[in-house]
Amino acid sequence: RKPAEDKENDHEVTYFCETCSAQYHANAFWICCDICDQWFHGKYVNIAATEAKHLKEFKCADCIGEEIGE
Repeated sequence: RKPAEDKENDHEVTYFCETCSAQYHANAFWICCDICDQWFHGKYVNIAATEAKHLKEFKCADCIGEEIGE
């Protein structure tokens, strides 16, 4: 999904990169954690748009850490 497609109660939702705090911009590749629903620039999580197409699920580093008890 894309951030622009997410809406709550018909209000626009603004997304920010959890790594750099920049506001969402459609000119860059972003990816959402399937566990916590936080958005990241692909470059900060080392995932390219072409790679993301092949992922069944994306988990951010924080969610992976919680999963393994760190």
